[in-house]
Amino acid sequence: MENDIFTGVMSKPTSWSGKRLYLFSLIVLISAFPVMTGADSFRCGRKVVRSGDSSSTVLQNCGKPLSKDSGYERVRLEDGQKKVRVERWHYKKASRSLERVVMIYRGRVVAIETGQR
Repeated sequence: MENDIFTGVMSKPTSWSGKRLYLFSLIVLISAFPVMTGADSFRCGRKVVRSGDSSSTVLQNCGKPLSKDSGYERVRLEDGQKKVRVERWHYKKASRSLERVVMIYRGRVVAIETGQR
């Protein structure tokens, strides 16, 4: 890929190797997009927990959380983002896995965050 000195814009490559590099970069960028957006879901065994699931579905799929707490969080609801009181359910599969924090508001999953190891 060549950088146009005057405009600072990346121009399309003209050589075959440049085209391959350009295509590879484009594929990497597109495939990384779901990771960058931080989708609100995670796996519990063979089941997937998503935003919008009921708290009973989370219990059925993942079992009892390691711990629970509550507090105020800014979450996305049907009528926009609001700061509301949520329950936070903490899950961790194994000692070296990342913690998942499921936020529940009015019996529904409103957000899922990745915690620490």
